[in-house]
Amino acid sequence: MKMNLSQFKWMRMLPACLLLMAGFQMSCKDSVDTGDIYTFTGQTITDFVEADSSLSLFSKILEKSKVSKNSKSSAKALLSARGNYTVFAPDDDAVKTFLDSIYGSTEWDIDTMSEDVANKITHNCIIDHGTMKALLTSSLVKGSTSETTLNDRHIQVDFDTLEGGKFTIILNVKSHITRPDIELTNGYLDVVDRVLDPSTATLDALINEVPNLRIFSLLLQKTSWADSLRPIRDEVYENIPAEEKKNEKYFKFTCPPHRYYGFMAFVETDSVFVADWNIPEPQFSAGRLLNEGEILEAIKTKCAEAYPNATDPDMTSSKNAINQFVSYHLVPFKEPYNLLVRHGSEIGFNTDLPDQLPMDIWTYFHAMGKPNRLFKITHTVDNQYHINRMSYHDNSFYGTMKETSVVDPGLLINAFNAPYENSCINGHYFPIDGIMLYTDFTRDAVLNERIRYNIAQYLPEMMSNDMRTGYMKSAYHYYIPYKPYPYCENLLNEGCDTDYRTPAIAGNTGWCGIESDQFAFSNNFDVTFKLMPVPFAGTWEIRYLVSNIPERGLAQGYFGTNPKNLVATGLPFDFRIEGGNPRIGSNVVADNVAGTDGDSLLAIENDLQMRNHMYMKGCKTWCRNYFGVAHPESKALRYRANSLRLIVYRGYMEPDKTYYFRFKTLLTEPSAYLFGDAFELCPKTVYDNALRNEDIW
Repeated sequence: MKMNLSQFKWMRMLPACLLLMAGFQMSCKDSVDTGDIYTFTGQTITDFVEADSSLSLFSKILEKSKVSKNSKSSAKALLSARGNYTVFAPDDDAVKTFLDSIYGSTEWDIDTMSEDVANKITHNCIIDHGTMKALLTSSLVKGSTSETTLNDRHIQVDFDTLEGGKFTIILNVKSHITRPDIELTNGYLDVVDRVLDPSTATLDALINEVPNLRIFSLLLQKTSWADSLRPIRDEVYENIPAEEKKNEKYFKFTCPPHRYYGFMAFVETDSVFVADWNIPEPQFSAGRLLNEGEILEAIKTKCAEAYPNATDPDMTSSKNAINQFVSYHLVPFKEPYNLLVRHGSEIGFNTDLPDQLPMDIWTYFHAMGKPNRLFKITHTVDNQYHINRMSYHDNSFYGTMKETSVVDPGLLINAFNAPYENSCINGHYFPIDGIMLYTDFTRDAVLNERIRYNIAQYLPEMMSNDMRTGYMKSAYHYYIPYKPYPYCENLLNEGCDTDYRTPAIAGNTGWCGIESDQFAFSNNFDVTFKLMPVPFAGTWEIRYLVSNIPERGLAQGYFGTNPKNLVATGLPFDFRIEGGNPRIGSNVVADNVAGTDGDSLLAIENDLQMRNHMYMKGCKTWCRNYFGVAHPESKALRYRANSLRLIVYRGYMEPDKTYYFRFKTLLTEPSAYLFGDAFELCPKTVYDNALRNEDIW
């Protein structure tokens, strides 16, 4: 949870807390605008470092380090220029300790240090915030920094109390901030007692190095899932010239500079395996596991009980029980701990107080491997994350959405595995407090609900490349390339321009959409979405969350399992028709909220009439992007006539099949575009339940 830093003596004189909003920032520019150097009154970061005798070695390192491999500008020049930078500067003792370990000797000369070593130090401790404010320590939350360093890495953040009651902030497990929030003309500098040196291992190698993850690491190796956790970056994409990746009219938008791969593993420690499954403790001698066979036999027995239909003896097969057990722990993208569930515009959420949650919020993850399986992560109001938690909430018509009872608390996710690192070059692992299984209860109870997810949640490339910005207060547009191949594997956007929009305030109302971001597809759009799998066979509705206005498009929908040969779903979808049109009827009856005199029974009847037209009002949980105070209920999407859920398909679906939905424009005007925000997969057990209506949340 976020710490109240003002209670500590050394923080009492801090300026008012500034919020570091989540966002994807590209690595800093390759050259420094020297016209901006030394134009400030007061000290720049470089000025301060040069003048501080305890940072003399870091000053020399800044001179040797280059901004990037393609740049001739030094880090020293960068931090002399106008901008917004956060620097976690190692003091001289920290640099000495680091270089002693690098060279294996205390006999080294800082003047002969290589550029590579200098870059290793500076690129991991500098954050370029672009137009956003630099980072105050009072805005740090447990997990990771939302923005990345020049090395495209998040910095892990934790808090502790030292002997004597002194509070400390810990970065990347080992570095402590000793002098915080030194305000300078182009950002903030924090002095640290250890060089920030994040692991360069891939996720499989990192897990293999950790002493209390011997059993899970063994299972990764035996099932061959370790091999799948090694990719780092798409080198083909890396070498494509920028002008070949995008339409020239979109050069003002940011095009992803990289296509990083990422992974997460939610892992049981050895102690959990021993306590919950009675697995023998690993026994080692001279670095060799002595009781491997005994461990595997015990794991095999337990996995066979959990997945009795997975009988293939080959552990590398998806039809093997151990293989299915391991794959359910893995996700093909990476997210910092504090962003496992995205926030932004839910009712009662204050973007200035991101750790004070007004209600539980959850999202869904599609695990790697076969069969298709989802798991749910819930962020509860006590700032804990849980896997496959099942609880009831006050989701009545005039409810609060507060949790009322817990059927199953699920597995608790731990942010760290101290004293060991849990973040690496291509992902993170998070320890959990119990055995993670896909059970009948998971399928038929936990996931027997409306599954709502932002489109970007199911695009691993956007998640792993920090393009989801959550509750930022500034707008970013990203151009998502489709040449020479689609940037996102689950988004077949060949032939149309794709603009991904992060939060912005449009006039006094804000943009509309869950989790504060959205897509726009233009230029005679033809786009196909891969859908999350359904957890069980039956009749399902697929809903597309939209905001209708006259400038938008007219499209035919297609659905099926073969993305190259999908079947038309019926009449075209006209996104130009506003919600108040009788063909939709969204504003016929208003709910009884502040400023209205609606009636709940009439509103529910209105909802049923809209369903007959294959429409639903927007959900009540999420609001327009209204910043500065807690989001008021009156701004919920449900109360905006043009915020709609369009039922694009209703029919039988199976869990082991992969489904796609396509929108193809029927207009010749390239200016018409398809707006998109989220999908809902809703089973008939929810939308056609004789005991209770589907809730409006």
